[in-house]
Amino acid sequence: MIDNLPAILGDPSKDNFPATVDAEITYLSQARKLLDFGFPDHSLLDIWNAAVHNLRRRMEAYGIELFISAIKDEAGRKKYDKDGETLGERWSGVDDLTLINGAIKLGVLNRKAGKSLEMINWMRNHASPAHGSDDSVTAEEVFGLALILQKNLFEAEMPDPGHSPSGLFEPIKNSEISEDNLGILKDQIRAFKAGDIRLTFGFLMDMICKGETPSLENASQLFPEVWEKANEDLRKSAGQRYHSYTVDPDSDTSDDKGAKIRVLETLVKVQGVKFIPDAARANLYRHAVKQLSKAKNTSYGWPDEEKAAKALVQFGPYVPSIAFEDVYQEILAVWCGNYWGRSDAFLILNPFIDSLNSMQLMTLARMFKENERANGELFQSKPRGKAKDLLDDIKNRLTIQTSIGEIDEIKNIINNM
Repeated sequence: MIDNLPAILGDPSKDNFPATVDAEITYLSQARKLLDFGFPDHSLLDIWNAAVHNLRRRMEAYGIELFISAIKDEAGRKKYDKDGETLGERWSGVDDLTLINGAIKLGVLNRKAGKSLEMINWMRNHASPAHGSDDSVTAEEVFGLALILQKNLFEAEMPDPGHSPSGLFEPIKNSEISEDNLGILKDQIRAFKAGDIRLTFGFLMDMICKGETPSLENASQLFPEVWEKANEDLRKSAGQRYHSYTVDPDSDTSDDKGAKIRVLETLVKVQGVKFIPDAARANLYRHAVKQLSKAKNTSYGWPDEEKAAKALVQFGPYVPSIAFEDVYQEILAVWCGNYWGRSDAFLILNPFIDSLNSMQLMTLARMFKENERANGELFQSKPRGKAKDLLDDIKNRLTIQTSIGEIDEIKNIINNM
């Protein structure tokens, strides 16, 4: 008999390991007997079988829909049979390594346990009784791997579907969520781990793009919560969706073909327009600023200017460099006004000026001498005065003396217009 075994081999029982079932205890008990008889390589196979059986159950408890989503880009077999009567039948079309990789992605299995299972799998293929090898498995190696799996798999509690993303999916898809339950789901999202956030983010974005009732309304209300916890890559993926619908409208498979505007509305709501790639974002700002230009060219158009300014400012001051001049020439035109004065649109548009760095401020200032749209009204005293006031504000934000001197030169040019 071998002493000082890890508990998972020394005394495998459901009392000691509540997250196990009879089939897994049988595998582990057999592994112990094989160690006693001096067959550590055979023992390792039964530890593998127990771990895979346990991991399959954990994955089903966590959510198969999430698992299928997580492994969609994995190589190998990945066809889960939801109609299978037994655990083995349901998982017969999924490679064990695919199961392990998916479980790691979802956080159901931590990386230490995952690496241990990968090591056992390597030993099964290169150092098992079925494969002659100089690197035979030793009892000490079995002890070490068993202890890692004991601490990081068998002792871990089974997933609670009510506290994983799978608990969100059905109610979001199929039922109108009350205000009280909405608060509960928001709290649930706030408690999610990074892997859960990634999956929930993608699911909610899918529901928003599809635009079906009631999932659209539910997803729209919950999305700001998952956005707050999302990393930059996830946020960029939402911007990429808008970009994709812009350059390839046929990629919108929703019934009403309204995915693009729904994604934009969602990004505006969470102040996420800046995560749209430059080309699509430039197109968005150019389109929006056309309304500002139209209002500027309209007689008695000050209310229209203010309305257009509000529409522009909702996207935030995230104008890409390739659209900078197109957008800011209209902002300057409105800012300076005309012979009779100016509307309050300049106050609304102030964030577009405040957000600029020193280099951008200099580019803006030079537009007064180089851009016809920006200096088109500066032959009149009131617009000229507003332009000089803005240049003084810019000057006060600068540090480099040569830049300050250039602002004074631009003011002199304006005085001579």
